[in-house]
Amino acid sequence: MADSPFIFEANTQNFAQLVIQNSLQVPVIVDFWADWCQPCKTLTPILHKLVDEYRGAFILVKVNTDQNQALAAQLGVRSLPTIKLFKDGKIVDEFMGALPEIEVRKFLNKHRTRPTEPYRQQALMMQEEGDLAGAISLMKQVLQHEPDFHEAGLDLAGMLLASGEVDPAEALLDQLPQLSVDPDLLQKLRSDIKLARLKAQSEGQDTSDLEQKIRQNPQDYAAMIELAKIRVAQGRTEEGLELYLKVMRADRSFGEDAGKQGLIASFELLGASDPLVKKYRSKMFSLLY
Repeated sequence: MADSPFIFEANTQNFAQLVIQNSLQVPVIVDFWADWCQPCKTLTPILHKLVDEYRGAFILVKVNTDQNQALAAQLGVRSLPTIKLFKDGKIVDEFMGALPEIEVRKFLNKHRTRPTEPYRQQALMMQEEGDLAGAISLMKQVLQHEPDFHEAGLDLAGMLLASGEVDPAEALLDQLPQLSVDPDLLQKLRSDIKLARLKAQSEGQDTSDLEQKIRQNPQDYAAMIELAKIRVAQGRTEEGLELYLKVMRADRSFGEDAGKQGLIASFELLGASDPLVKKYRSKMFSLLY
């Protein structure tokens, strides 16, 4: 067994004590494995790393199924590796196979009890009710008490961005370990930061010349592309996407398919969850195919 105070080896005789009794105090991860199991060898170092990193938020109990076949059968283990998570004496969650680290983290974080979680939820509620300054102050306190509470770090970055503090929000995101946070949310916040910077650059920008050029020459695709960029940056997103689509529909050869490239760049900025992305991606594909 690994030299760790959080990792134990169980058998039929001590399973009840190591797993059932301990799970009344702390969540217990039970890893069913065998020497011949190659995926087990992939998963094992991930489990060992995380259980040590979480410093007692979980304990890991390993069961060699070759030596404890009856115990594995009793708990319904049909393939290896199998992970079962016990809380309060019962199995509350499980997975099979060698998941990547980010997925194992998600699995564990669902069941991790953090002392500051109630304060995190209070800060999120304050933000929802419009007290953004108070929410930021409280979320900073959460992170002072639990610096490795990376989900709260994402929350705080979003709050800072909402308050116009773009640079501090980006600096906070840069400090977060990428494997410790939701990659989709992280990407969304980074996209929001880019949009915020573009919006600041384009705010108050006079587009009357571009608009006049397009009125005088409806085939001035260069003016359309430039105006589309500004509209997306200004938050007049659908106007910008329509202009990109218009150029794509009219002339795929212009600027090496500049209309399509503008749409794709805008989709990356907006993020996959934005409803306009789904709408205009469908329109773009209809032109492609």
